[in-house]
Amino acid sequence: MYKLARVLRDRESKKRTMTFLVFLFSSLGILIQIGSTLFGSRQLEFLGLNYIYFTTQSNLLLIIVSALYLFKKETPKWLPNLAFIALINIFITGVVFHILLTPYMSSVSFLNHMLHTINPILYILFYYLILPDHIEPKKFYISLIYPLIFMAFVYLFVEPIFGDLLDQLMPDYVGARFVYPFLDPKTYDSGVRGLAFFNLGILAPIIALTSYLMAFLKSKFEIKINN
Repeated sequence: MYKLARVLRDRESKKRTMTFLVFLFSSLGILIQIGSTLFGSRQLEFLGLNYIYFTTQSNLLLIIVSALYLFKKETPKWLPNLAFIALINIFITGVVFHILLTPYMSSVSFLNHMLHTINPILYILFYYLILPDHIEPKKFYISLIYPLIFMAFVYLFVEPIFGDLLDQLMPDYVGARFVYPFLDPKTYDSGVRGLAFFNLGILAPIIALTSYLMAFLKSKFEIKINN
């Protein structure tokens, strides 16, 4: 892996090709998602509501990060932080989808695999093999900012305003009004207590630990490459 990273980084064309692939596939995923809403009923509602999902937002982050690395001549000081947030977001997207959401689905479409499988793998490879930028492991906590904001976004904005619409559009989807089943208190036997315990007592610490480990591995990876 170290040798491959050195080879890729030593050639500007290879670095740009890999960065462009991240940009291309994340853009294609979003475009296919938009296109798929145009062939059903109530297109405008589905088109607008696409953007409330963590998956869509995470893939949009990939577009932004890869575009900045492709087209910005100088790397902004905050970009490594954003790249790390995008890394954890897209990792969460893939893991949560395959572990927590697929049990509620009868089948997994190509679009879902693109957004939840292909793009996460592609970005992780890009982050470790191509990007020299990284954060210190002790700053792992910045990865928790986005998930916490997203949860606040769901409970304070999405559910109160669009909850009924989401129930109407997706009557067979468990927890539709809360975007995801694990954010819906009704999916837990103990209601709000179960939701708080799972999301803040289990999921948040797992994300924090994963973030630290991924930042630590990236830091060690860069030391090995530079030596």
